[in-house]
Amino acid sequence: MSIPLQYTREDDLVECFLFPHLCYKSTEEISQDELVSEINKYNNRISKYTHEYIWHRDSLGFQARTKNIIQLNKELDGGARVEDYQLPPHIYASLRFDEDVGDEWFLVFLVMELTKAFDGLIVKLVDSDGEFLLIEAAESLPSWATPQTCQDRVFIYNGEIHVVRDENLSYIEMLRNIREKPTASRMQYGIQAAIQKKIAIYPEEIQNRIHKARVFLPERAIAILKQEPGLIAAALRTVCQSDPLERKVCQAMKYFPPEQRAMVNVKMTRCLYAMATHCRYAGDPRTGWNLPSPNDSCHKPHLLGIKISCGLEMLVARASRKIKQNEDNENKNETEWVAYLKRLTANGYFRNLLEGSQEYNRLLRMAKEYFQSSSRDHSLFGDKNEAHRILETWRNAPHHDIESLSEGRLSPPDNDNWLNIDPEQLHSMLDQQWSSNDRMVDQHPPSIQEKVREFLQHSSDVDGVQFPGQLSKSNDDNSEIRANGDADDTRIDFNADAFDSALRGILDLVVPGDENDFDSNSEGSLGGSEEDKGGELDKYMRLLDSQLEMDLHLSGLREKSNTDTCVEDSTMELNLKESAEGEAGGAGAVGNILGGPIRRLLHLHLQSPSTVPPDLQS
Repeated sequence: MSIPLQYTREDDLVECFLFPHLCYKSTEEISQDELVSEINKYNNRISKYTHEYIWHRDSLGFQARTKNIIQLNKELDGGARVEDYQLPPHIYASLRFDEDVGDEWFLVFLVMELTKAFDGLIVKLVDSDGEFLLIEAAESLPSWATPQTCQDRVFIYNGEIHVVRDENLSYIEMLRNIREKPTASRMQYGIQAAIQKKIAIYPEEIQNRIHKARVFLPERAIAILKQEPGLIAAALRTVCQSDPLERKVCQAMKYFPPEQRAMVNVKMTRCLYAMATHCRYAGDPRTGWNLPSPNDSCHKPHLLGIKISCGLEMLVARASRKIKQNEDNENKNETEWVAYLKRLTANGYFRNLLEGSQEYNRLLRMAKEYFQSSSRDHSLFGDKNEAHRILETWRNAPHHDIESLSEGRLSPPDNDNWLNIDPEQLHSMLDQQWSSNDRMVDQHPPSIQEKVREFLQHSSDVDGVQFPGQLSKSNDDNSEIRANGDADDTRIDFNADAFDSALRGILDLVVPGDENDFDSNSEGSLGGSEEDKGGELDKYMRLLDSQLEMDLHLSGLREKSNTDTCVEDSTMELNLKESAEGEAGGAGAVGNILGGPIRRLLHLHLQSPSTVPPDLQS
């Protein structure tokens, strides 16, 4: 039986579980060196995509998880369920993307590339929404694909989405079945196409998402960003998410004084540029930023430089405070390590080895290294210790000759008109996003009468009527699966306007010719007063009469233009009318189609209200 991979997840966290073939092909224990070797292969493969990529928050990093590491993680978390870690050895990666969901789909693109390049590699991706890959392809899902049947059974293999339907298999059994019998778990064409459409923008999107701006920065900030360009994301996120208390350190600008500044080109993502543009913080005027007026062409570069510099200032100041805090808490960390070591011993981590033996010392060293790295990663920064990294970068940053930085050598900034979108552009973007290129467009759609006839002739099961929708494309393997009853590509294509028009036409057909059908007993059946009867009911009847006259006139015009069609339509209308009159508002085919509220109206028009069917009595 499959086990949930994680007990809780952050809202902006996506987790990646990579299972190389060596992790499930046999029951032999996998060493950390073997997984590290696989990680090196993966990093080499995707380096051409990631070496210039600016991550919004976390950078992608793979971790080897052997059985020992899984146990260390379980004991460190403490509160998590033991079942959450009953997984085979694997390679793990987590990524927090915050405001830029593009990082999550870039990870999907990288995973797809890895599964195509390495035979036997199977990957699972989950985020706070669960199986977000199936959510993206929700319109193409078969009827059996529900959150219960798909949870923790969605995998990526050879660049395609697979779902294991057998809920009684372990993870190793599921992985083996995917590799040995891929046709049994491969999803149909519509789902594959939806995911491919989402990631088709890569790798071109890597450059398209970059915005180059001119920025007026202090000397030390220029040196840091030149040494590590990716730190621009940490700086802008920090200043945009800071509060007035955190910004107090920017009054002195101890680490990035504004006296020595120069104009430079800085690259950032469009998401970061938009965040910085809409951030209202403009620095402390007492610091000496000398911000030009808003009408000056240098206003934007100066203002953006202030925000970047203040973000770096807050990061370095935060790291300095953390170092001092760690020095004061050494005794506390030692106590936590002792408690952690006791939990490991009690749960058999050291396998009853003799204390001081070579294997015991190796496991002890591994546990201590893991504890220390985890303690740093769970620091107050919450972003893989990036503030400590920037502090080290600040200390080693070389001095730049400001005089040698000529503004005339700079390339022009990118146009930022993409920040403003008019209604026409928004409408076009929505159409492009939600239109399905793979859906076949019928030039001659069936009439309402044909759809009603087809509906009445179709059978239903416990889940309701299954409409014969347009079949999506599939390969030969999926055709075989559908033939065996393992998949269902039927879809419901509901046109609200056409359905509303059909209902109005059916109501018009059953309007009685004699208004005297509503006798004095109607008031008692309807539960309304004489005033309601003479007001709302008469108004409604007059409206139906006018609609009937209009429809009769249009029917005459249609009869002149197309006799055969009118004959067929009239036959259908007569059949519907006869069925409605025969049911008299009670249970029946037409009544079930229209539902209870419409059946009440039919009853009022077709028979005396004094004989209301029991199922319609209120």
